[in-house]
Amino acid sequence: MSRPLRIGYVVKRFPRVSETFIAQEILELERRGAEVRVLTLGPNDQPAHHGWLENLRAEVLQMSLSFPEAWLELTARYRQPMSRANAARTLLASLADPTDRGRRSLAQAVEIARLAERARIDHLHAHFANQPATAALLAHRLCGVSFSVTAHAKDIWTNPAGTRDWRRLARAASFIVTVSDMTHRYVAGLVGERLSGRVRRLYNGIDLEAIRPRAPVAATERPARLLCVARLVEKKGVDLLLDACAALRGAGLEFSLDIIGDGELAPRLRHRSAELGLDGVVTFCGALPHEQVVAAMRTTDVFVLPCRIAADGDMDTLPTVLLEAMACGVPCISTPIAGVAEIIADGETGCLVAPGDASQLATVMTRLMSEPATRLRMGRAARRRAEKLFDVRGNVAVLHAWFEEAALASSTGAPAKAERQLA
Repeated sequence: MSRPLRIGYVVKRFPRVSETFIAQEILELERRGAEVRVLTLGPNDQPAHHGWLENLRAEVLQMSLSFPEAWLELTARYRQPMSRANAARTLLASLADPTDRGRRSLAQAVEIARLAERARIDHLHAHFANQPATAALLAHRLCGVSFSVTAHAKDIWTNPAGTRDWRRLARAASFIVTVSDMTHRYVAGLVGERLSGRVRRLYNGIDLEAIRPRAPVAATERPARLLCVARLVEKKGVDLLLDACAALRGAGLEFSLDIIGDGELAPRLRHRSAELGLDGVVTFCGALPHEQVVAAMRTTDVFVLPCRIAADGDMDTLPTVLLEAMACGVPCISTPIAGVAEIIADGETGCLVAPGDASQLATVMTRLMSEPATRLRMGRAARRRAEKLFDVRGNVAVLHAWFEEAALASSTGAPAKAERQLA
């Protein structure tokens, strides 16, 4: 391709505090020369204030076309013989959903298709295999631009349509990215053997040049510093962390815990902390800019994130904060949920404990708090593992190559032919 690759990123909102991995991915694509437009499906309810976002050149466009406007535009496409079949397929696909979501997706798809055509976008990429993926798929059917999807966590584990939606997505998409081996196996199984080749595993990456390991900290008599960075929702297990801290306090251990993040459970967790007598030990810091989060990681002794499976089936797949803590040379304690066991090498770069077991969590926390040499050894190994598996430059280079391949195939008509064969 003689000009830079033009990519449209389809996301719900941008930029969000809890989704730094999307912004970092776009930033690295721009470093590689790609031109990116971010197509958001709604207003941002979690605005991020990370300093490095100022380096993003991508234009952020919110989809605001109404359903009546989209209907008029789709009707106009019916009058064009070359577009009639695509418009009909898109309309039928959207009407298959009897809820308002189907009409919203149609309006979003029409606007995305219009923007893709006007800006000569080569490829669309959706983050999350729910509303963004649906909008990208319908836009693909309207204008023919290739598209792909990265599936993460909730969009995998709480999809009510299940296998039917995954197969429809796999037939139309150039490829589906999953961010762990575990989710790769799961999604490949849902789409079936004929389509499984379109499901690919690629870890999220972090900027290892910006997130550097801290200098080794000599053993002192000061209390150990613990850190948790998480959205305050059920699957993060922060309530279990508070119970473990209460056990440590009851055993007479001195330590401090900072909890960075916000969420629906914040009031309940603050109340629980006070009930457990953890005032002066546990500090709720709220959501902070990314630079302050990394600075906190560089001064902590142990990072703790006791993930669990939520009541609705949602669970973490590849928590970015664990990757960042490892990059800082900090040993991590978590649970072997989904892809977490692919991040932490148990006993080597950190420790894994049984989900929901506050007693075991307290035992492991006590051990790492009391063994500075073990923390140093694990922290060094954690940084090496981050460099090997989670470097944003190497991982996005792979993704960029996949985008180029998909765009080239689309320009020659290969995806449409393949889709007909797989239908």
